[in-house]
Amino acid sequence: MADDIIEEEPLLTGEPSLDIPPAPDVSEDADTEDSAGNGEASDESRHPTVPDAFIRDLKVFGETIRKNPAVVDQIRDVLEYHLVDQTDRRMFARIVNAMTMVLGHSSTMVVATACHINAAPFFEDILKHIGDDEDERAAVSVLQHLTALYGNRVQEAYALSVGTLDEDWFTADINTYRREGEHYWMIDLFLSQYNGKTAHLKMTPESLFQLTMILVGEARKLPADAIDPNLIARYADEIAAFESRFSVKRDECAPPGYA
Repeated sequence: MADDIIEEEPLLTGEPSLDIPPAPDVSEDADTEDSAGNGEASDESRHPTVPDAFIRDLKVFGETIRKNPAVVDQIRDVLEYHLVDQTDRRMFARIVNAMTMVLGHSSTMVVATACHINAAPFFEDILKHIGDDEDERAAVSVLQHLTALYGNRVQEAYALSVGTLDEDWFTADINTYRREGEHYWMIDLFLSQYNGKTAHLKMTPESLFQLTMILVGEARKLPADAIDPNLIARYADEIAAFESRFSVKRDECAPPGYA
């Protein structure tokens, strides 16, 4: 029988994402005029998600495609050539440098931005800004195709490129499982650094907890000003939630009627 496997999503720090506000939720029983008025106010007050410079460069990119349709294949060649290598913090810079030789700076920024944002709502917002211009719409279509093919890898390369130090941790991918017929859990822990180096640890949950306590114990030895207080505050709720999840309630083993 197949193993009973529980997988957790990788924790990605510094992952680039665009803060796109959600569409307003208008209830069905709301008054039509009020809904229209609120919609207009919402459109006016929402922050623009597509910079004006991007739209200007998008037009340049569209004109480039119209004059030289073969440039799209050249862009794919550049991306595929670089993305076959292991992703590290210098990959995104290498892609941008190589693509600039083919497209120039403006069009390269359009392609690189679309790919590293890698979000469908971003393209929806672009279409609201460009109207019926054929060059710009053709450019958006090409960007959507390129992002669908390469967006995940380019986004990962971009995230690595904005890390603080090469040795900082980038991702943690944890698989927790219990094999058929066995009575204990096992953990596969894969750690990645911004410089592309990886580490693989296989252990029991008790061993992982012991390792965590060792690291916390070492952290206690650091000078008070070695860690940003905001960093501690950021994880305070998660630490409390961790303790609550695994703590044994006092009345769990008590018979009914006992305090």
